Amino acid sequence: MNLKVLLVRPHAFLPTSQWLQSMLRLEPYAQELIAGAIHPPHDVRICDLAVEDKPIDAFKRVLQGYQPNLVGFGGFSSQFRTNRELAAITKELLPNTITCFGGVHASSLPTDCKYPELFDFIVRGDGVSAMKVVIDALEKNESLPESDWILPTKSPNFDKLAMKSPPALHLDGINTKPRRELVDMSKYFCICYGQQGEKIDTLFPEIACVRTSVGCPNRCSFCVVHFLAKGKYLQRDVEDVVEEIAFLPQKYIYFVDDETFINTKRMQRIAEMLLERGIKKKYISWARSDTVCKHPELFDLWKKAGLELVYIGFESLEDENLNAYNKKATASQNREAREILRKLNLNIHAALMVNPDFEEKDFLTVQRAIKEMAPAEFAFTVYSPPPGTQEFEESRDKFICDDPCLYYDCLHTILPTKLPLKKFYRYFSILYALGAARIPAKVNKVKLPLRDHIKFVLGSMKFGWQMYRMYREYDRKYW
Repeated sequence: MNLKVLLVRPHAFLPTSQWLQSMLRLEPYAQELIAGAIHPPHDVRICDLAVEDKPIDAFKRVLQGYQPNLVGFGGFSSQFRTNRELAAITKELLPNTITCFGGVHASSLPTDCKYPELFDFIVRGDGVSAMKVVIDALEKNESLPESDWILPTKSPNFDKLAMKSPPALHLDGINTKPRRELVDMSKYFCICYGQQGEKIDTLFPEIACVRTSVGCPNRCSFCVVHFLAKGKYLQRDVEDVVEEIAFLPQKYIYFVDDETFINTKRMQRIAEMLLERGIKKKYISWARSDTVCKHPELFDLWKKAGLELVYIGFESLEDENLNAYNKKATASQNREAREILRKLNLNIHAALMVNPDFEEKDFLTVQRAIKEMAPAEFAFTVYSPPPGTQEFEESRDKFICDDPCLYYDCLHTILPTKLPLKKFYRYFSILYALGAARIPAKVNKVKLPLRDHIKFVLGSMKFGWQMYRMYREYDRKYW
């Protein structure tokens, strides 16, 4: 049986989340990896609804034109409602098509995904390995084998299997090559600021994602990675990583590891190999502040290899907050890391976190942190307990939304705020406005194309206005 498989990345549902994509849009890397597990005579396509102006219409056209035998949906918790709607459309137009759902939400909360009328089975954990098993069973016309990571929704064993912890990570998930030829790579971009006084061709360069590892041994309270990975950390062969980078046509590379610089010796070797081979790219990567403090020479080496922008989850410059987040980093380390990267002339994406119980004085503290950390690209998140964790279950009676998973996107609170919700998000929007005024391109006087400058300003204004009104995305009784 020759199969036609459609892998779908859903579009954002909430308006604020939709606006956020105007500043950053990465390729559907998870779908590309799973597509890498599907080989001839079977056919596979990727439908990325995140790049569509009218995603529902686009999805219907693809379904009717392609007529897939199997449709795979996936994504984060905030995308689950959208995935249910897309699955309903699939079953209406193609009732005999098999549908499945995987990704972070399915792995974290499989019991939440038991919709036999929408999804024929749920995939937990590594989707690449699961797809190989599914394809093998379907081509042999066999029923799907039930396991910790393949859960048929009509099975009497579903509830028992769903109560188990997420299955262990598998090397297939990082060693499979992504099928980038299945998408239009020109549609994906990131903001890159250049160097001080530099004239750059574009503020929004085309970018490709590369994953060198998966998992993280840390236990930050706001992060679901350690729960899903069971604390494991799997790494690709360094030669394989360098070879992939060498053949990518894109100038900019975004490392999508959960935490890229955990194995510092390995990252040193990758940088050395990139330099030895004369591979000239620009890199964006996440790193922890304590790693920067302990290994400044490593980031100096990576600067020479092409590292341009470092994403750091500082979260706070207050030790009390960092201890509450179980960050295992200190405010002094955050400040020291900032100085190290500043001296290396590396641009920073500084992620700071606010709590639902913040008062005016706490927002003012974050405003002072912005001034201290600038110049940087700033992002602000609202603490929420991750779906699937014990804290999430214990907080269910407190949630201020009927569908807390929909609002779990780092911007929306799912817990009650100490300030009135409207006032909370007014203060929150001010943080973004102050951060936008202190981006590296502006402070370092980087020369931008006029069209990009206008695009950034207009996009920031629209996003800021949407955030200012974000309280309206909740039921009116919570305003």
